[in-house]
Amino acid sequence: MTFVRDDLRPVQRRLATLLVAAALGFGLLAVRLWVLQIVQGPRWRTAAENNRLRRLPLEAPRGTVTDVHGEVILDNRPTYQLLLFPEEMKDRARTAAFLTSLGIASADEIDARLAKACRTSHLPSVIADNLTWPQVATIAAHRAEYRELDVHPATRRSLPNGAAVAHLVGQLGEVSPEQLAADPALRSGELVGRSGIERAYQDVLGGTPGNLVVVVDAFGRQVSALAEEPPVPGHPLRTTIDLDLQKEAAAAMTGLVGAVVALDPRDGAVRVLLSQPAFDPELFAGHLEPAKWRELISDPLDPLHDRALQALYPPGSTIKPLFAAGALRDGIRTPSDSVYCTGAVNIYGHPYRCWQKGGHGRVDLDEAIEVSCDSFFYHLAHDAGIDHLAAWARAFGLGSPTGIEIGGESSGLVPDEAWSRKARGQPWYGGETISVGIGQGPILVTPIQLAVAYSALVNGGLLVQPHLVEGQGRPPRPIGFPPAVLAEVQRAMELVVAGPRGTARRLAALPVRIAGKTGTSQVIHKQDGVTWQQLPWNERHHALFVGYAPVGNPELVVAVVVEHGGDAASVAAPIAGRILERAFGPPSGPAAVTASKAAPDEPATRVAAAPPLPRPAEGTDKPPRPTR
Repeated sequence: MTFVRDDLRPVQRRLATLLVAAALGFGLLAVRLWVLQIVQGPRWRTAAENNRLRRLPLEAPRGTVTDVHGEVILDNRPTYQLLLFPEEMKDRARTAAFLTSLGIASADEIDARLAKACRTSHLPSVIADNLTWPQVATIAAHRAEYRELDVHPATRRSLPNGAAVAHLVGQLGEVSPEQLAADPALRSGELVGRSGIERAYQDVLGGTPGNLVVVVDAFGRQVSALAEEPPVPGHPLRTTIDLDLQKEAAAAMTGLVGAVVALDPRDGAVRVLLSQPAFDPELFAGHLEPAKWRELISDPLDPLHDRALQALYPPGSTIKPLFAAGALRDGIRTPSDSVYCTGAVNIYGHPYRCWQKGGHGRVDLDEAIEVSCDSFFYHLAHDAGIDHLAAWARAFGLGSPTGIEIGGESSGLVPDEAWSRKARGQPWYGGETISVGIGQGPILVTPIQLAVAYSALVNGGLLVQPHLVEGQGRPPRPIGFPPAVLAEVQRAMELVVAGPRGTARRLAALPVRIAGKTGTSQVIHKQDGVTWQQLPWNERHHALFVGYAPVGNPELVVAVVVEHGGDAASVAAPIAGRILERAFGPPSGPAAVTASKAAPDEPATRVAAAPPLPRPAEGTDKPPRPTR
C-alpha cells in the first residue's frame, strides 16, 4: 500500500527559508566584497604593495662643526645600523634571541627596543647602531630567516678631539615622543641634539631625512629601487672656538675638576669652553645603552655636569676688582685711601682675619688688590653696604644668565636685603655684608659669568654676550663705569702679576704680559696650622684665577676654577698662564709654565666625590674666612 502526501506546504516553507538564507548570504558576501574592493580598496591596495615594497629611511648627515680657523671639531663617519620592520616580525621572542646572540645588547634591552618598535606600527625603527663587520655578515647570512631585519648604511658623529670638546658639542639622543608629536618631520629613532652645540643649532645641523622605496623578494632581499627622495644634509657650522686653545686647556686640566672659559672681551666670542671631568662623546654618537647611561649618572664626579655654565662657586677674591671699581665710581673710595692691615679687624664686635697672618701693613686700593688684602675690603664692604655691593655685582652681569646659546645656564646668586627677606624670610645681617665683600657668604657665580664680568673690566666698561657663532651675540652695552675708574683697577690687576708682592707674580716669567686676580673660596673652616695639602680632597678650597692679555690691549680673558684645588696661585693661575702663553707667546718651544695638578708631595687622584657646593649661609654675624 502506497501513501501519498498531498500537503506540500511544510516542504515549501523549508525551501523558502533556505532560499532566503542563501540570498542573505550572497547579499552579505556582495556587500563585503563591495566594502573591500570599493570602500577599503586603497587601503588594501597599499597593504598589498607593502608586501613587496619597502620604504627605507635615508638619514640626513648632520652638518660638520669647525673652529674659528676651520679646524674640524665635529664630523661624520660611515657606519651601519640595523632596521626592524615590525609588520614582518612573526615571532618576537625568536627575533630577540637572535639579536641577543649577536651581542647587540642585553636580552632585557633588546626586549625593550622591540616593544618600542612595535608601537610604531609599519614604520621601520632603528634597533642598533655602529654594527661591527661580524654582526653585519651574520645578519646578511640569515636574511631569509629574519625578513624583518635589514642592515642600512648611515653616518654617525666623529669627534677627533674626544673629551676635550664633550660639553661644548654636547650630546645626541633619540627623539622623544613629545618631540615626534610636536614636529611631524622627525622620525622614530632619529637622533637629535640634546645639549651643547648639537642642541643649540639643531635646526642648522640636523638636515632633512629622505626615503628610498625598494622592491624586495620573498626572502627580504632588495631586487630594485623604485623611487628615491634624497636626504638634505645639515649645514656646516663655523664656531668662534679656538681648538688649539681648547686642547691646551684640556691638557692643563688633566686630572683636575673644574672649568675653563676664555672670551674675546671685545665682542664676547668664546674661544674656550671646557668642563672637567668630561664624558666620552662617542657614547652619544649613536643610541646610548641604558647601562652606560646609569654608569654616567652614578659617577660621583658627575661628568655630565657642565661646570663652565652650570656650576656655582663663591667667587672669593676675584670679586675684589669689581667692588673696587664700584667704590671708586660711587665715591666710597679714592685711589689714595688706605687702611693699616694688622692681620685682623674688628667690625660689629667680631674679629675678621686677613689671609696674611700678621697683616700687610698700610695698603691703598692698588696694593690691596695686588696682595689681595682682606682687611681693606672688609672696611669697604662695611662702608658700602650690601645694596651697593649687589648693584655693582649686577652691573658686571653677575646674578643673571649671560645669554650664551647653549641652554641650561645657571643664574648665580647676588644677595641683598630683598633677597634675604624673600628667600629666607629674615632680614639681612651686617656680618654677611663683610663676607660678601671678599667673595664669601651667599654669593655664587659661574665661571662664564666671571669671564664676562672681567671682560667688562678691561674692554672699557661694555657688557658682552658670550656666543659660539659669529653674529649671534647682542651688541655690547655700557655698564656705566668711567674709563678712568676701570683703568685704575686694571693697573692694580697688573700688579697682581708684575708687582713685587703680587699673589700671581710667578706668571711674570712668561714671555707675554698678563694681568688678573687670584681667588680662593673656602669649602670648610680650616684649622690653624693645617695646610691645604693636608686636607682631604673634598675639603680643600676652590682655586680661582681670572687673567687677561695682552696688557693694555686685551684680546683674551681666561677664567679658571679648580674645585678643591687648594691654592689659586699655584694651581689655577698657571693654567690661565699656559693658555694665554699659547695664544700670545712664542710660536714654538715648550710652555714656560705648566699647571700644577697637585701638591708636590701628593699626586692628583680622583679618589673622592666632590662634595655638594656650600649652601648660602643663614643670617649670621659669623666672621668670614679670609681669602686671597
